[in-house]
Amino acid sequence: MVERTEITAVRLLLRPFALSDVDDVLDYTSHPDWGRYLPDPRPYTRKVAEEFLAKMVLDSWETNPSFAIVLDGNVIGNFHFNVDLKNKIAEIGYTIGRPHWGKGLAPEAARHVVGWGFDNYDVGKVFARAQAPNERSWHVLEKLGMVREGLLRGHYLEHGEPKDYYIYGVLRDEWNTGS
Repeated sequence: MVERTEITAVRLLLRPFALSDVDDVLDYTSHPDWGRYLPDPRPYTRKVAEEFLAKMVLDSWETNPSFAIVLDGNVIGNFHFNVDLKNKIAEIGYTIGRPHWGKGLAPEAARHVVGWGFDNYDVGKVFARAQAPNERSWHVLEKLGMVREGLLRGHYLEHGEPKDYYIYGVLRDEWNTGS
């Protein structure tokens, strides 16, 4: 059984979410650029933030661990490690508040969570999707040593429009060899 845990990175603390994180979640989701590549374009109201936190607190860490990304005592983003036990794969997803873009925080969080995931789950591969125009996200994945495996054309509807997604992945044996 996988327990809720904290991971200490160089500059970050990665920890389970708490309901009391609502003001920080509202803060990092308030910038208009923040949700540009997310499927749900609605504004992040207090009610939406509370619903998000309730889901994060209640989700099982057996298949859906979610970390609050904390910098200097404030939650600045989130990181998900969604496990498909049957297929022995996991998908990662992450967001960071706009003021923290370009500072290497997303790759730092990702490296620690993916390593933790390989250590704690019997998965042979970790993968991620990045909307084709989201170059910042591809760079995070490439910094992890993930390989771009393909393009899903018009694969998901976002904001009512079909969007193209790149798929990236890293195999366990690639990760262990110093990716």
